[in-house]
Amino acid sequence: MMIKNAMPKFKVVNPKNEECLICAGLNQIYKTDFFQQEMEIPEKFGKGYCRRIIVKPSLEMFIYNGTLYEKIIMRGRQNNPQNWLVFCLGDSIQWLLEGKQQEYVVAGGENYIMNCSQDNHLCIYNPGQFLGLSIQLDSEIITNFIQHMGKEPTRTSIFHSGTSAYKRKNSSNVRLILNEMINCRYQEHVKRIYLEGKILELIAVYLDETIFETGALHSRTKLSSSDVKSLHEARRLIDKNLASPPTIGKLAKLVCLNEFKLKTGFKELFGMPVHAYIIDKRLELVRLLMEDKKLKVSEAVLIAGYNDASHFAEKFRKKYGINPSACAKRL
Repeated sequence: MMIKNAMPKFKVVNPKNEECLICAGLNQIYKTDFFQQEMEIPEKFGKGYCRRIIVKPSLEMFIYNGTLYEKIIMRGRQNNPQNWLVFCLGDSIQWLLEGKQQEYVVAGGENYIMNCSQDNHLCIYNPGQFLGLSIQLDSEIITNFIQHMGKEPTRTSIFHSGTSAYKRKNSSNVRLILNEMINCRYQEHVKRIYLEGKILELIAVYLDETIFETGALHSRTKLSSSDVKSLHEARRLIDKNLASPPTIGKLAKLVCLNEFKLKTGFKELFGMPVHAYIIDKRLELVRLLMEDKKLKVSEAVLIAGYNDASHFAEKFRKKYGINPSACAKRL
């Protein structure tokens, strides 16, 4: 399926090399609206690919996976302002708007929402490994996002030209979904359906995590602001020491809550008891270690702090619907 464009949505040029092969390749995949277009990075500059996928007219994504041998500067301009949800999994990326002094950087392991205006902007790619995924968001999703953040939908001015908003670290749950999208094995129509579902899942998880982090739902609980702060600290301590988390008693002392308030408040705020949360995060960590680091099941389980392999396998099957060994073979 292909929709012809009167003119490409996006165009880039290399201010130091008008015949830059990378810019030519990127411009080529933006000339038409095929379901999927891919550009291989020329051997002279590096290795890998950039891939544009149009899931549907109002939803597209861009995957970049490769290595650059030398610094590349590209000047880009879009025909219409666009909002992007960007996930960086490799080395950092930096860019700046022409005529403005401020430079923007997204580091590896971070994500952010960015409004790309029609202004010219320079993207600077230093030598290194680039792995990431960007999703174009329509205005309705942005409006809903702002509403969930407890703001008025008309206040879209928080997305200033070229700036990022709600920049945060990629959680293990988000990274798992990104891995599944980047390594999708389906083709054509089935792939389109799969990716649309995954994008919706990704946005839902992203919103849920961000809402909790910013405290947008705190007003709906009976917890005081100090209790909420302590409970977030408790979750942070658990995440930091997932293989060997503190006991309930020790955790309660560390965050200055009694054990009852810790247990009841944690479930109210995060939707599950402390113990269930630890199990859930350990399962996510094991799968992430198998997918990201290509570790064996036994190695990943040990790092995550599991001592009972059969108990772990049972929980893993319940959460993901597949045996951990089968999941590892499939990667």
